[in-house]
Amino acid sequence: MFYVEWLRVRNCLRVLAIVLGVCFALVVVLRISVGSPASQYNWIFQEAGKPGVHITQQQQSDGALRTTIDDTVKGDHIVIVDRGWQGKEITITGRGVSTDQNNVQIGSLGVHGQHLAGGSDMVQINTDEPVAARILLVIAAVIALIVGTVLSTPLAKENGDHLEVVWTKPVSRTGMALGMFAVDALGIIAAMALAIVFAIAATALFEVPRLVFDAATLPVLALSVVMPLAWYALLTAASASMKRGRGAVLGLGWFAALVVPSLAVGLSAAPIPLFHAIGAVFNVVTLFDPIAYMHLSANSGPGNAEPSIGFAFGVLSSPPIVRAGVLLLLLIVYSVLSLLQWRRLEA
Repeated sequence: MFYVEWLRVRNCLRVLAIVLGVCFALVVVLRISVGSPASQYNWIFQEAGKPGVHITQQQQSDGALRTTIDDTVKGDHIVIVDRGWQGKEITITGRGVSTDQNNVQIGSLGVHGQHLAGGSDMVQINTDEPVAARILLVIAAVIALIVGTVLSTPLAKENGDHLEVVWTKPVSRTGMALGMFAVDALGIIAAMALAIVFAIAATALFEVPRLVFDAATLPVLALSVVMPLAWYALLTAASASMKRGRGAVLGLGWFAALVVPSLAVGLSAAPIPLFHAIGAVFNVVTLFDPIAYMHLSANSGPGNAEPSIGFAFGVLSSPPIVRAGVLLLLLIVYSVLSLLQWRRLEA
């Protein structure tokens, strides 16, 4: 009964797998161009012949290789602890060390600097920083948004040209619509799984990520799953009674989802009363935009608060589990609106 919808989902996932496969191949080429882990330390042995540079290496009891570099000319002291696939710790101390960035983390790479007594600075670099698993969920949610957009408007597809045939199928209108929704929802969740596998595999080519599941993981998981489903439901509800022009709904939907929240923030802060009132209206409209409920984390470290980038006001700035609940309500409302239009549609 829903074979055609399964074919659409399968083709969409196939294209996604090809795109991710090409991206993974590019990452492999990048990894090969970087070279083997041993080649990264060739510069150490090149420094050994310079005046005033002393290098010592020692195998520690846990198997890690500890390399100490003392440059008596520059006054720098470098300690490198190489634990293989478990990452490396590099500590650089000296007067010429820059500590402009005191605390930066990108994936498993963390850079932390501090000022020491006597005018010296210290920078610590760790390639095995713990990474909150919720970062993968945010990446997967972005991919799911795109897939949800492609799979959306299934009712509008049925409306075009062959609606009379649709009504002859041995299933109720509601059952048919809910069946298509369920198939597409499974496709969206499968796309999220593919994105997570790709992100872990691509990262592992350089360093195996040390994922940490903290207290925010489950709420962000719920938010990441419900948000693209609610976006799919919104686009479907906006096009459920259309027979032509569903592509315009997709384009205008993305335009409104990205522009309206920006206008809400900008106009609400305007000193002109009229603009402020218009911004208040846009604030209300933004509450119906599922994308506005997804905040990107600026720090991937576990245990950190979830800083929001963009449209954080009112319920949009609430904890992830609250936003997930609001999105679930929007998902139900948009699905009901789609069904009401579908049931009243005439061929």
